[in-house]
Amino acid sequence: MAKKLVIVESPSKAKTIEKILGRNYEVTASYGHVIDLPKTKIGIDVDNNFEPKYQVIKGKGELLKKLKEKSKKAPTVYLASDQDREGEAIAWHISNYIKQPDKIKRIEFNEITKTAINNAIKNPRNINENLVNAQQARRLLDRIVGYKISPLLWQTINRNASAGRVQSVALKLICDLEDEIKSFVPKKYWEVNAVLKNDIKLNLVEILKEKVDKIFDEEVVKKLKKDLENESLTLDKIEIKKKSQRPPLVFKTSTLQQLASSYLGFGAKKTMSVAQQLYEGLVIDGENKGLITYMRTDSTRVSVDAMNMAKDYITKNFGKQYVGNYVVKKSKGNIQDAHEGIRPSYIELEPDKIKNNLTNDQYKLYKLIWDRFLVSQFAAMKYEQMKIEAVNGDYRFRGTINKVLFDGYYKIFKDEDEIKTEDFPEMKEGDVYPIEQLNIQEGITKAPARFSEATLVKKLEAEGIGRPSTYASIVETLKAREYVEIIEKRFYPTNLGYEVKDELEKHFKDIMNVKFTANMEEKLDEVEEGSIEWVQLLREFYDALEKNIEVYEKEIEEIQNRRIVSDVMDSSGNPMVLKTGIFGKYLISETNANEKITLKGIQVDPKQIEEGKITVKKEVEETQKKKKGIPTDFFTEDNKRYLLKTGRYGEYLESEDYENDEKRMALPLPLKQKYKKDTLIEIDGVLQIKNELEKILEEDKKIIEEAGVCEFCGRPYEIKNGRFGKFLACTGYPECKTIKNIKTGKVTRTVDDGEDESSKKGKATKKTTKSTKSAKSKAKTTTTKKATTKAKKTTKSKTTSTKTKTTKTTRKKKDSSDSDSE
Repeated sequence: MAKKLVIVESPSKAKTIEKILGRNYEVTASYGHVIDLPKTKIGIDVDNNFEPKYQVIKGKGELLKKLKEKSKKAPTVYLASDQDREGEAIAWHISNYIKQPDKIKRIEFNEITKTAINNAIKNPRNINENLVNAQQARRLLDRIVGYKISPLLWQTINRNASAGRVQSVALKLICDLEDEIKSFVPKKYWEVNAVLKNDIKLNLVEILKEKVDKIFDEEVVKKLKKDLENESLTLDKIEIKKKSQRPPLVFKTSTLQQLASSYLGFGAKKTMSVAQQLYEGLVIDGENKGLITYMRTDSTRVSVDAMNMAKDYITKNFGKQYVGNYVVKKSKGNIQDAHEGIRPSYIELEPDKIKNNLTNDQYKLYKLIWDRFLVSQFAAMKYEQMKIEAVNGDYRFRGTINKVLFDGYYKIFKDEDEIKTEDFPEMKEGDVYPIEQLNIQEGITKAPARFSEATLVKKLEAEGIGRPSTYASIVETLKAREYVEIIEKRFYPTNLGYEVKDELEKHFKDIMNVKFTANMEEKLDEVEEGSIEWVQLLREFYDALEKNIEVYEKEIEEIQNRRIVSDVMDSSGNPMVLKTGIFGKYLISETNANEKITLKGIQVDPKQIEEGKITVKKEVEETQKKKKGIPTDFFTEDNKRYLLKTGRYGEYLESEDYENDEKRMALPLPLKQKYKKDTLIEIDGVLQIKNELEKILEEDKKIIEEAGVCEFCGRPYEIKNGRFGKFLACTGYPECKTIKNIKTGKVTRTVDDGEDESSKKGKATKKTTKSTKSAKSKAKTTTTKKATTKAKKTTKSKTTSTKTKTTKTTRKKKDSSDSDSE
């Protein structure tokens, strides 16, 4: 009897589902998208109702042929790609290719559990054309923006410049915030509070019946101080109210990315990658299990079954009184709020119980998701709040005291806004209390903080820009295009980023308009609902865009034909002129074509370009100075000065006599960050780094001494800098690939065959490691192992090849939703 065929997106998911469905089903993977727009051309027939010219993705031809052959033999074909627009598009493309309409059934599930999979098989549906059209409209919109505008930016900026329908708005938000920070003028302010009997603190909230938070007039502060010196406050109003505070909701995509960034230090891309692994399934006690629900969602709702699962767990472990009873309704106007929030599939699989089956990253993220879900199902914390208002003449003070009546979810979780509890004092209205202490605290206003990945995702969501599947790709595109650089986990726009933003804002106002972009997301939702025709949406967008493109093309032609001089002179004393090439703007001599100066990293004022004369001499000299190296107060043993230079991999120090002594060293991260933030002290053109650098080098020396020698080969360690900071590496590299964690002392060794000792026990890891415990026994068994390895070499190489092929499975499709600058 022929097996029924189930087509999913990844092999790890296929493996988990096949074990659930049993012998009558064959589950195979498409490895993400199989058909897409061509890479080398726009692939859209604009004049023929925007007909897309889809083609098989390179490398997917054989896979599709196999899927087609299997489909012919199978009695039923279940298309089980993910439940979002991208998943629906994958199912649609596969269906069109295999051409078995009578056999095809579309199934979807929110989690990979026995119950969810069997219910999906019992309740198949047709492919949702509206969902496909919404994905198709988004893909074509992004392609049009990328392919129509980017070539124009190449002519005015450089070949690395690109436009993206969503990424460009995100860049604008970052640049606008930077402008706000740079133009920020700090102001001095004062905050006032009065301390009464029993250490009761009341804050000043009104002066002359006008609300006050901070006082910015020093004269008002002086008068207040004089008026209230040795004075009393009369209790004007006392209220006691019962209140409650609900626990935080389960995660949705954006909040998961934000908390993973804040608590775990994970980037958006890493968060989604690890969450994908947890969703698709891992080996737990010899059985493949999907550990969490689908991780791309705008919903915070929880199914009744999941609520009951949590209810039983909380009742058993904490008591019935701690069970919450919540119903989260679907958000209005958000089509993607169609599923559940992100939660564990099995509440009984506590993080610490399955820790040995997970990598460190998987454990951290699973624990974050598991803990959040559990606390979300706890009862609310209940408390009483006493609000006290007191007056003296023109001044009104207010304060609150809280008393917890029932701890609820505080039993297991307290966030940053924890409500402090204390007993209520015996006070009544009309009582007069002397001011025991009048606190007048002086402060200075601070500029807004730059975006981190977490706060940028939060801002994008708040503005309605992008959707769960696009947040990670937006962030990655900004970094990959070098529009931003990350300093201390914060986004700083580069000169290139500013140039792109300025050009787009000047010539394509709609694309750079936050509300326009958010409105487009809403229209895509309406396409999904079936209330807007996708071709009509594209036509309206394209007609407006085409007019802007025509105007920009004429302006580019005028600029290219115009002579724009600079204040930089060539060797003959004549002004050099501005040109734009494939690598960006540069200056060139009109009498000697070989005399050129790049303007990379230098921001040229667009207004000056229009006027025909640019002023960049100071910046050019500064850039040339940096290229030669900036003198520092740090010297070699031979009294040669170190120069700070910038290379392909960032800043470094190099001896002024490098040709002879070949002395060069990396600039430590703290100094590198200070240099990028322009906070290093410079005296007479010399950077002052000696004191801090010597301190860092002394600390490093101490770390190396305490680390001893490599546990495997006996050679000394050296300090290296990686993505997550400093670590110790064996100086015997590449023969010995041993590293040691500075904080924990944990030793990890990568061995030649690419196999990880822990992975052989079922633990999912990408790198091969051996613990220090096995290091001692290794020396005794080396000879025996070599002989065994030779005997098993052929078999092992086949196994490794298969594993590698499986491990490399990726789902580029989720991060391609905003790949609009191809």
